[in-house]
Amino acid sequence: MEGLPRAFACRGFLAAVLLAHAFEPAMAQMPLAVELRGGATYSTPFARGTAFVPAEFEAVARDLEVGPGLGPVAELALSGGPGSSVILELRAGASMARVTGQGGGVSWEAGRVTALHVLGGVRFPLPRLPGLDVRAGVGKLLYLSGDVNLLEGRENAGVLLSAGLGYRLPGPIPWIGVAEVQRHGFDPAPLAGAGAGAGAVMRVLLHLAIPVWGRG
Repeated sequence: MEGLPRAFACRGFLAAVLLAHAFEPAMAQMPLAVELRGGATYSTPFARGTAFVPAEFEAVARDLEVGPGLGPVAELALSGGPGSSVILELRAGASMARVTGQGGGVSWEAGRVTALHVLGGVRFPLPRLPGLDVRAGVGKLLYLSGDVNLLEGRENAGVLLSAGLGYRLPGPIPWIGVAEVQRHGFDPAPLAGAGAGAGAVMRVLLHLAIPVWGRG
């Protein structure tokens, strides 16, 4: 299971490079770019207000929260379009985080999780605010974990929605700062009967992006 995220990232990078090479004749007419993005992500808890506790704790914790903490995220994006008013993009990425639980005055490590995401979206540059754009997208997220029981079912994550802002940072290097909020439904299978799932998980992502191939 540990090799899946690395294989996913390698195959995603290879696919993007091959796709860009296949569309090389169109580069003269349509500005395409491959962007590499890196940063951090934080998620709201997977579950709240349940009596579930690890076996080593005998007390019942009614105010329990279980969820991932702050972790790194990396992403590869292919963007382009026939004009400058709307830019289309296809992106794939991965993030990793430790999952922790808190409740009843105690806290514990619940394991580690890798989240893989794929989204298609659009950017709308704002002519009156040079360098700034509004972004939106829709896609899917998959959690991979061998030791977090809340993630037993791959059907846990619903449709992934995203919205954010991008800003071309001043300076000779074409860095782009991106702030994004993502949301997906979440109904953890082990807690579905008790109704203890969070219902939805919000993810906040902060990226720095740089074009590594093509023209933006």
